Amino acid sequence: MFRGEHVVAVIGKYHGLGNRLRVTLGAQSLADWAGRRFHYTWPTGSQFGSRLTDLWEFDADRLPGGVAQALRVRYPYQREPDLTWLSAAADKRVWQIRTPHALRLPAGAVPWGERLQQLGLTPPLAERVTSFYSRHLAGEPYIGVMVRAHVISNSKTLERSPIDWYLERMRRIREERPGIRFFVSADTPQAQLTVLDAIPGSVALDDKGGYNTGPGLRSSVVDLYLLASAGHLIGPYFSSFPEVAQALAGPRLRLETSGSSDDQILSPGEILHVTRDPLRPKR
Repeated sequence: MFRGEHVVAVIGKYHGLGNRLRVTLGAQSLADWAGRRFHYTWPTGSQFGSRLTDLWEFDADRLPGGVAQALRVRYPYQREPDLTWLSAAADKRVWQIRTPHALRLPAGAVPWGERLQQLGLTPPLAERVTSFYSRHLAGEPYIGVMVRAHVISNSKTLERSPIDWYLERMRRIREERPGIRFFVSADTPQAQLTVLDAIPGSVALDDKGGYNTGPGLRSSVVDLYLLASAGHLIGPYFSSFPEVAQALAGPRLRLETSGSSDDQILSPGEILHVTRDPLRPKR
């Protein structure tokens, strides 16, 4: 199996969806750039309940975690996302990459976000995206709101992006744009209910499943595409998930957080984009 030269994306079992996507797709681009075969690990269990192929149509070779561990004796994990190790490892047959961060790819390699844009959702998830979009969001601009409130979230995120900050910002936007719709994606049922109750006319997925369970992750991917299809995105401070939505949509979708500079904040007279196809939300 390991004849020739290879790149392995090694995913930690605690890594979330955004971290997994960035490293897997970035390592795949690095493999293509270097002319090497690509493999990836994708541990599942109580910390993460879905395979990559449960979410997207992805035909790369998934490697058992035990194989990566065995290879580690001879081919240690490379943990630096800026690839400072690349020249020294040029003659190594296997590059094993383990990091939660996006790789700083060489010139000419396809950015991980562009790879994400090219992936197709599995048919059941594609149907959920298009069905919800056509019923609740199609035809008029809307604003995506991604709320992080789960206790395991980064402490900076919870401190800098409390629920009250979202509600205040949404109310201000509603004053500036009467009737504007909000699509809400929250990582706890209570946070989602709080926002929906406080901001009438907002919509969100129902019955999303538990945090990082199989059903919960499938719902998160549906959320991801609906957020990416918004005209503007409001998200938590210091979180990878809304950045994945932004990567899926391309740079024209601005992400506004509590730490944003003035040029990232939605202005009252700004025209918002309307997405034609929520399965291909790239601008």
